[in-house]
Amino acid sequence: MSATVIQGLSQGREPLYSSCTLTANRFIRKMRGGAQSVLLQCTDRQYVVVKMVGNPQGPNVLANEFIGSIVSSAVGLPVANGSFVYLSDEFIDRNSGIWFETPEGRCRPPAGVHFGSLFIGEPDGDSRPTDYISRSRVRYIRNRSAFLGMYILDVWSNHQDNRQAVLVNTFGKRESELHFVDHGHMFAGPHWKFSERLGLAYHLESSVYSDLWQPTIVAGWISHFENILPAALSQAISLLPPQWYNGNVSLLYDVLLHRLANLSRLIEADGSGPNQAVRRSTVNEILRLPCDGIHMLGTST
Repeated sequence: MSATVIQGLSQGREPLYSSCTLTANRFIRKMRGGAQSVLLQCTDRQYVVVKMVGNPQGPNVLANEFIGSIVSSAVGLPVANGSFVYLSDEFIDRNSGIWFETPEGRCRPPAGVHFGSLFIGEPDGDSRPTDYISRSRVRYIRNRSAFLGMYILDVWSNHQDNRQAVLVNTFGKRESELHFVDHGHMFAGPHWKFSERLGLAYHLESSVYSDLWQPTIVAGWISHFENILPAALSQAISLLPPQWYNGNVSLLYDVLLHRLANLSRLIEADGSGPNQAVRRSTVNEILRLPCDGIHMLGTST
C-alpha cells in the first residue's frame, strides 16, 4: 500500500492520517465490546487497538472507525490516531486469542489489512488510561470543552451509541487529558440505517457538559464543521478500503452533507428528546479500570 497522507484541514494542524501500514507481531489481550477488538503491539513497538474485518458487530464498523477518526481529527477534536494494521496468516494462526467468539463457535478472522487505533497513554504505569469519569474528576479534565464539540459531531453523524472517552494523567497527579475513542456506531451504526435516537449521543457522565452550553459556542462549532467536514469526509471516503464496508458509500456521503446543512435543526431536535445524560448511569461504576491491566478497556457493546 502506498504511503499517502491526509493533510490537516485546519491551519497549522498535523497530518490527520497516514496509510503507512503497521504490522502486528504481538498479541496482548482481547478488549471488551461487541466488535471483539484486540490490543496488539506492532513491529515499530506501538500499541494498537485493532478492529478486524468480519467482526460480529456489523459490516461497516471499520469504515465508521476510519471515517470517524479522520473527520474528528480534522475539526480539531482529541481522538486516537487511526492506522492500517496488517495481520498475517502466521500471526493469526499463532494467536488464537484474537479469533471471534460467536454463537456458532470460534471464527478465524481473515489475514490482511484491518483498522487500528493507536493506544492512548501506556499499557501500565501512571499514564495508563481509564474510561471511568467520576463527577469529582470532571473539573480536572484540561480539554473538557471538547465534549460539546464531540456531541455536536455525533448528532451530525447520527451516532447510535453513547460517546466513549478515555482520560490519561499526563499533567500531574490530578489533571488529565481527554481523548475520544470508539467510532464504530457513528454514521447511523454498523448498518448505516439512519434513525433519530434522540439524546443518545451524550457521554454517560452528564456533568462533563456543565457550563458548556452557550449558543454562541454551539454556533461556532457548527460554522467550523460546515467549513471543514465536506473536504475531510470526501478525503476519508476516497481512501476507504472496499473490504471495510458493505453499503452505498456515495449515498452515505450525500446523507451526511444533507445533515450538515440541517445541523442546527438536528441539535435542537436532539435537545428536545429524552436526554440520556441527565441522570448518571450506574454503568460508569463498572467501567473502572481493573488493577491488573487494561483488558477491560475497550469499546462499548
